[in-house]
Amino acid sequence: MKRFFTLMAISLTFFGLQAQNAGEFDVNFGNDGIVFTYVGTGTATAYDMAVQPDGKIILAGRASIGTYKLTLVRYMPNGSLDNTFGENGIVTTAISESDQGVSVALQPDGKIVLAGATYDGDVTYSGVVVRYYDDGDLDPSFGTDGVAHLSDIGFIESLVLQEDGKMMVGGYFDMKAAIARLNSDGTIDESFGESGYVITEIYNGDNSFPSDSFIFDLAIQDDGKIVATGFCSGATSYSDIIAYRFLSDGTLDSDFADEGLFRIDFGLADFCTTVAIQPDDGKIVLGCHKEIDFITGVPEYEAIVIRLNTDGSPDNTFGIDGIATHRLVTEATYIEDLTIQDDGKIVFTGNVVTDLSNTYDTYVCRLEANGDMDLTFAETGYKIIDPDGGDDYSTSVQILYNGDIVVGGYSSDQDHIYRFRVMKLLGNWKLETPAVNVEIDNVTPFSLDATFTRNSTCASYYFMIATTESMQLSISMMGSASNALKMFGINKEEDYTHEYKQLDPDTEYFMYTLCLDEDLTEFPYDSTACPTLPLGGAGEAKATIELFDITLNSVRMVVTPNAATAQFHDGLITKSYFDEIGEEAALEYFQTETEPLYKTDDWIWPDLDENTKYVAIATCKNGQGEWGTPTIVEFTTTPVSVSGMDKGALIIYPNPNHGIFQIVGENLQGAEVKVFDTSGRQTYGQLMSGDRLSVDISDRENGLYVIQIIHNGEVTTHKILKQ
Repeated sequence: MKRFFTLMAISLTFFGLQAQNAGEFDVNFGNDGIVFTYVGTGTATAYDMAVQPDGKIILAGRASIGTYKLTLVRYMPNGSLDNTFGENGIVTTAISESDQGVSVALQPDGKIVLAGATYDGDVTYSGVVVRYYDDGDLDPSFGTDGVAHLSDIGFIESLVLQEDGKMMVGGYFDMKAAIARLNSDGTIDESFGESGYVITEIYNGDNSFPSDSFIFDLAIQDDGKIVATGFCSGATSYSDIIAYRFLSDGTLDSDFADEGLFRIDFGLADFCTTVAIQPDDGKIVLGCHKEIDFITGVPEYEAIVIRLNTDGSPDNTFGIDGIATHRLVTEATYIEDLTIQDDGKIVFTGNVVTDLSNTYDTYVCRLEANGDMDLTFAETGYKIIDPDGGDDYSTSVQILYNGDIVVGGYSSDQDHIYRFRVMKLLGNWKLETPAVNVEIDNVTPFSLDATFTRNSTCASYYFMIATTESMQLSISMMGSASNALKMFGINKEEDYTHEYKQLDPDTEYFMYTLCLDEDLTEFPYDSTACPTLPLGGAGEAKATIELFDITLNSVRMVVTPNAATAQFHDGLITKSYFDEIGEEAALEYFQTETEPLYKTDDWIWPDLDENTKYVAIATCKNGQGEWGTPTIVEFTTTPVSVSGMDKGALIIYPNPNHGIFQIVGENLQGAEVKVFDTSGRQTYGQLMSGDRLSVDISDRENGLYVIQIIHNGEVTTHKILKQ
């Protein structure tokens, strides 16, 4: 049976088991699909969102805690707060008198970059970029103690990361559109624009006077060109929609629209708030809203989505002349963010005003690739949400790997206190996510074969076999199932069959797999049950005990179970202690406190007391769980004669060593040398041809080893440490 598992409080939704429709809330997330989070006791507003490869969700914004502070909140994939991040999932940072985070991005190494603005209590804001470790601590290697100040951008509205690790930010300075580039360490990249900055001044329609201009979002094309969008003041209207494209050095791209600038005026107040690049063809999608009419109270706005060809011309295959207009309510519809699914459908979110009382509700809308409403989504193509009766604002939207939709923003409660809010809706669009099929064959009590077959989108995968308990331990050590699989698993880029040996019988193992696509994006791990077969039968379970090479301080003990035995336990205790506690207590100890064994146990027991009577015990259980008659054998350790070997003259050096050591002594011609590890397995054997032997076990694991030297029927044992 193939299934997902919940480990270490990570919750994953079962594929194929959702009966809900696209556009409905995911009831497995938070409280029926919605999570509200108070930060401090004052207002908290979230302006952007990022989703980690492991499914954790980060909301970024500001919170009033005495003063406004940069704020990050991280959620688990099921909507619960991530207690490994900051303090109970929340991180706040104070830089100046008033600070706010506006745009957040994730580096490939897991570090979190937050951009926004800080206010020094005077009259102006200044741009700021802050970098955090994955746990929420500031990264002191970035900027100055984790903070980079940008003197020539008054307010940062957008942050995007380049493939080379550099950071592009966009916003405005002195009422002019501004972008800048930082190096990965937070210093300004002076090779970009003019000393790292590009301030663009544009003019009204007849070029008679400069226009105020603002950048609200950025996107980077595959060729490194930078698309910046926002609005500017118009010649005869309040504002026009604008989109710039810059070359990678910061100069305007003359091949885009009108000498690098696309501008459109719908007549009144028009705004562009978001931009996305289609992954398949590089077309540019703008999310905007335009004013329809002046009215008393709430102005009338409708949402517009504009798609441009790569040269900046309108894409006439989209909407009407490249423009799709959608009015969700009679008053105002505002777009705040949009994203593009892999199937080309466009998802956008924002806010609507439904009456003259200025109450804001939020919405999610999905368009077909041609700009028409997607009527498979929420039946009408959009879903208006009023989750708690107050004002509700959505500021960010992202598509998860399985097509589900996560929306970030903020909402007020009944006391008009704003809180962070994250919602999850079902997408249910067909997407073949990377997966590997696992088939288990040739199962025995101790072995099995696992065959891995990738689907078309799985470029590589990791796999490992483990019990649930051992997987939980691995996660606790490595921090996540993904890290555990990458550390302890096997990585393959092709279909493959692996034979597992030395497994425990009658044990519920699981084959854990982690798939990556061609972009090395990780997808949630999967698991397939692969229990081993049981041992034993219905007869009496017993074992034989054979003792060899009894010396002053060691013995070789060989325990062999019969066919009815499913598992057995063995060990040594002194005869005096055995008599003190009794046979029943001794058996109970071995049956409950020692690890079960399944095959013949050939073990050398070192460090015994000389001239001491011991009891060797083996107790076995059959396939029906019945304990059989125990096997109990007594023996006494005794000194051995060293007449044939001059024990005092025997030297083993160096000790400790790195796996290469010398055995030197007199009268050692023909002596047999054996080396055993701590599991009792022989790792080396050699006859001595003289009085000196060089032993090389450098390819073995570090640890304690026991050396047996057998000569003329006499045995001595010694210990060495390989390090």
